[in-house]
Amino acid sequence: MDAERLAREMEVARNIQRDFLPESLPVARGVQLEAALHPAREVSGDFYDAFVLPPTGTIVLVVGDVCDKGVGAALFMALFRSLIRASADPVQGGAIQMIGGRRTIVRQSLESATPADLLTRVAGFTNDYIARLHGRTNMFATVFLAALDPGSGQLDYVNAGHDPALVIAPTGGIRELRPTGPALGLLPDRVFTAGVATLEPGDAFLAFTDGLVEARSPAGEAFGAQRLRDALRANPTSAPTLVQGVLAALRAFTGPAEPHDDVTVLAASRTSG
Repeated sequence: MDAERLAREMEVARNIQRDFLPESLPVARGVQLEAALHPAREVSGDFYDAFVLPPTGTIVLVVGDVCDKGVGAALFMALFRSLIRASADPVQGGAIQMIGGRRTIVRQSLESATPADLLTRVAGFTNDYIARLHGRTNMFATVFLAALDPGSGQLDYVNAGHDPALVIAPTGGIRELRPTGPALGLLPDRVFTAGVATLEPGDAFLAFTDGLVEARSPAGEAFGAQRLRDALRANPTSAPTLVQGVLAALRAFTGPAEPHDDVTVLAASRTSG
């Protein structure tokens, strides 16, 4: 009976956690998005998000990986995701209404912030909240935050201790978007800076969690960065094709081996037409 009850509770937890992921990805002219999350256990410490900021139409992209595994990581996954979404999008998330209505100086300030300013504020706020209120848990998350302008292809980003995201050109060239600050939640008052890249027409972007490159074959060999790059170059640079191609290469490599970590990928591409 205890085993049955535990199984039911884990199923409830899995369904609740699924609701923290976006039901659908944003649609914007000239941009394709695709994402996938494959937990290694019943619940996951990985998360991703993608949403549009009014009135600019900027698309915010998020990939995160909470330290540790299991239920504890899953609980903090929900907290990190909620903090990031609420602080990046306080109008739709309801935070603005809580502090005085829809037309406030705070809202006007948020809407006039540059994407780089917004991302560094989100990283700083999330980091300080976790570090100050939950520091005794020693839980933290590596997170990649980006803001994509669908019109120009400008991609502002904050990499908080995460694996480098990749910009892939149709020619096969790959640029790494390396860390610009520490993981979120370790210590308060950390400094986060923003980087910038451009997705030219035909370019694609891929962010992922370390479970992808650290996945093991039955012989114990890691999938690794080079196999990932090979898979990216073998597939046309459209977001759906990239994600499908990378996951197919991963499945072919790992075979029947048990996954030891969650795998999450989020891709964006600009159409060349």
